Amino acid sequence: MVLFRDTGSEKPQPKRTYHPRSRNGCSNCKKRKVKCDETKPQCTRCLSAGYRCEGFTKSPNECARPEHTTAHPLAIVNGSTTALSHATPRAQTHGALVELKIALPRTSVAEARSYRFFMEVAAPSLAGVFDGDFWLCEIPRACFVDRAIWHAVVSLGAVYEAYLSSNKTNEASRDSHNSNEFILQQSNLAIKALVNTSLEIDKWRTLTASVLFTHICSLQSHHEQAFMHLSAGHKIIQAMLVDGRTMCLKSTFQHTPDPSTETGPGILGSSAKIPVSLATLQAIIANLESHRQAMNCGGLIHETSKNHNFNLWLSYREPPNDPGRLGMSCVASENIINANRAAESLFYGLILYSQKHSDKLAEVVGKGDISSLQALISGQEPYRRCYTRLRTFYQTCHTETETATHAEFTRNPLNKSILTLRLFLTTMRLLLLCNPDTPSQPITQHYLRLQFEDILSTGEKILQLGQISNTSSTIPTPSTTQPLYMVAHSGFPQSLRQRAVLLLRKYPRCDGLWDTSFSAALADLMMRQERASAMCKEVSGEGQVRSEDEDDGEVEVLDRVYNYKVVFQGVRTAVIESRTWRDFLAGASAKRNLLTW
Repeated sequence: MVLFRDTGSEKPQPKRTYHPRSRNGCSNCKKRKVKCDETKPQCTRCLSAGYRCEGFTKSPNECARPEHTTAHPLAIVNGSTTALSHATPRAQTHGALVELKIALPRTSVAEARSYRFFMEVAAPSLAGVFDGDFWLCEIPRACFVDRAIWHAVVSLGAVYEAYLSSNKTNEASRDSHNSNEFILQQSNLAIKALVNTSLEIDKWRTLTASVLFTHICSLQSHHEQAFMHLSAGHKIIQAMLVDGRTMCLKSTFQHTPDPSTETGPGILGSSAKIPVSLATLQAIIANLESHRQAMNCGGLIHETSKNHNFNLWLSYREPPNDPGRLGMSCVASENIINANRAAESLFYGLILYSQKHSDKLAEVVGKGDISSLQALISGQEPYRRCYTRLRTFYQTCHTETETATHAEFTRNPLNKSILTLRLFLTTMRLLLLCNPDTPSQPITQHYLRLQFEDILSTGEKILQLGQISNTSSTIPTPSTTQPLYMVAHSGFPQSLRQRAVLLLRKYPRCDGLWDTSFSAALADLMMRQERASAMCKEVSGEGQVRSEDEDDGEVEVLDRVYNYKVVFQGVRTAVIESRTWRDFLAGASAKRNLLTW
């Protein structure tokens, strides 16, 4: 039975007062789901509860005002990153054919500008065939996820711009003071954001910051600080290897934040998957560590058994040659990237082979020991087989591009990758102790000079292509620095060595801890030391000393620099301890020279 109330006798209910809901509370109160009194700069509720107020975020209405600057969004299409033009949030939702769209935080114009410079100039320059995904894809994701990475990348972009400017003008720019203040500010903000990092949970953040700060300090020629950041990352990697948990997390990124509801990087919680591959970080830090070893030992002496990059050449096989699909199978970007990876890996493998057997090489150079030479040639047989596979692949690609016009050649981004493959093949001919193309023919002075000339001409073409704006591509390629430095260090005649030094200075670049300006100055110093050693040598057993007025163009092999050690003592200043082959065979001590660049 339903009972009806007598509404006439019912007492009037008090009217409920409604208050408009505010979303302008501090971040701490939002996380705790409590009402914030919105007292600025720190709310009373947080202070009374003993919490540190994390500040306030702007309301959606404030963010939509036209006077606020919206940075350029990024679109990652098929694994490559490109910068887009300004677009409204409504227009961004209609961007089709993108796998992941990342809108930059609404921040200062200076930060957005440095970030764009990083994406358009610095990242493609830093990206190699082994770490291209790290610089071009993973770092942009990490910037949106984490505030510390964002500020570190903004600082790196500003540092790289200042580095290029100082190398082109050879003097400090007008805005260098303001630039240094901005770089320091961004670096401090990144460090401040890292202070509260849980090292056990967020190792990827610490390792990524270690890589970024190593490059920042290296570009600024603060090498001692760069070594400190590198050492910190290296210790974390070693601890992870001991724990056996190095590769337990995958670099998947499933959650894309909505920029219309949150502002600024670092809005994801701990549940988000890490955006950076730990395996890539391990390889990058191992490569930087090998750079430091090279500076200490005059060559790449480093334990590489756990570094996949240096051993990739062992498993390389050229792709099948299908005449019906020649353009699709042999000039595909993935095949060329794999070939360049194998070529760079083989290049470092041959350098390590030479360092490992330096005693036998000394017997060949100093005593002309034929048996030691034959043993070294036999040991290089696996390297020669990989070289042959790479040469076969290059010949197929080269045949397909021969018919292209100059305009078509410069427009095709794959052609730069084909040229880098040729560059490394030519460089490896100098490291192989027998002619890999025709083993029956001996290696002559004319043969070696042709290889040096080919390295210089090919390297210059690659560097010129890199200066053309319409050839910019996200296809990573090996750096030309090491091949050019090899000519500057070991080439002949002296005119070719000086030409290599000019190219290193004309196209500034920083590869990890190696700066082209430093490499050029180091090669100049070596040439001066070799000429001085040759002039002080007795001629024809008569005890005569060659004067500076006599021909100082060419020097004998024994007067060439055998090894060196770099001791940095300040900004663009170092002490070089070096020995020639003659000093090494005689057991003489190293000579010390001050180097500035």
